[in-house]
Amino acid sequence: MRPEKNSLLLVLPVPFRKNSADELLIEKQACNGIDRWAENFKLVTVACPTIDEKTYHSSNTTSEYLPATTLESFDRVRLVPLPYSYQIKSYLKNYLATRKLLGELISNNKYLSFAIGGLIGDWASLAAIEAIKQKRAYSVWTDRVEHQVAKNSYQDRQGLRRVYRFLKDRLFQSWLMAAAEKYIISRANLGMFHGMDCFSAYHNMCKESHLVHNIHLKESDRISRENLDKKIQHVMQGQALRIVYAGRVAGMKGPFDWIETMNQLQTMGVDFSASWLGDGPLLEEARQRLNIKNLDGKVTFHGHQSQKEKLLSSIRAADIFVFCHKTPESPRCLIEAMLSGTPIAGYKSPYPEDLLKNISHDLLTPKDDTEALAKNIRRLNDNRVELANAMTYCHQISEHYTDKAVFEHRSQLIKKYL
Repeated sequence: MRPEKNSLLLVLPVPFRKNSADELLIEKQACNGIDRWAENFKLVTVACPTIDEKTYHSSNTTSEYLPATTLESFDRVRLVPLPYSYQIKSYLKNYLATRKLLGELISNNKYLSFAIGGLIGDWASLAAIEAIKQKRAYSVWTDRVEHQVAKNSYQDRQGLRRVYRFLKDRLFQSWLMAAAEKYIISRANLGMFHGMDCFSAYHNMCKESHLVHNIHLKESDRISRENLDKKIQHVMQGQALRIVYAGRVAGMKGPFDWIETMNQLQTMGVDFSASWLGDGPLLEEARQRLNIKNLDGKVTFHGHQSQKEKLLSSIRAADIFVFCHKTPESPRCLIEAMLSGTPIAGYKSPYPEDLLKNISHDLLTPKDDTEALAKNIRRLNDNRVELANAMTYCHQISEHYTDKAVFEHRSQLIKKYL
């Protein structure tokens, strides 16, 4: 069978969900992504692992799901549920049937794009292996250096579990992931790597590598010029510095470094308030550390933020977005901050360096150096003109980072190189 003209197959890790009425639900941001893909292709087939209600509620996820029928492009999208098989026994049980299904989908679609990441249960990687067997051109996409993330996941554990996870993740699973990534990426006809951290790690492996971005914010989500001017006016009046971060309270995000940076600022006598927006496994321990550091009242960990509008409003209201990321990844929160006219400052790595390439790199400091980061923030606090100029830069550059722009960019690459 010849592939249907202008059709795209996506194999993604974000799970579908089946509710008690057997209705298919899709994570809210994934809905937006599917609709944006459908603006660029005649038919889009999306295959994802699928969880039931019991698995959904036991996972403690805070993701918002919508009925598949709410997709703008519902009549031009085929949704294919795959087994949720992140345990070795389940993965082996479903391997042959899933590979056969993926093989049929690959044969029936002209363009192939696989969002790889992980080992057991990563159907995108299996799809790539099947595409290699069929001698089909395919693209890979990833937004973080997965084997590096696995290497650091043990940090969220305690006691003997921490030792076990260190041996399993850092010494064994990370090595296998790196080998699998190299095999799949080196045989891809197109590599699309979100952010400079991923691009730097993978671009030499692939025949055709491109730096891309994965954003779900619209032009209407950008801070208006009027509101930006009001924020700049507030900053120039010398008001207390408003600091924010948005992300999971997990080891790879560096929450304890972030707290220590706030502690350093307090010691330096900087007048500020700080908010961490997000949930995660280290949330309660982080709150305890605030008490130990006498930061209660000045620094707050707010927990889960259910509404995107409320989250963006909090980021827009801040003067600076401070991050302490520990692993090579390309978190969207940095671009979300720039869309909000909120300058980013944090640990140095290729991704934020690329975002700030046309402005002073003095906003970034070496990883793990909380004192240097605090001094950087103090400098911005003392030099409000520099801070205001950084806000203006963020507003100008963010026009390139809307969902419509970044999905159109990736679609053009797929059509050109596949």
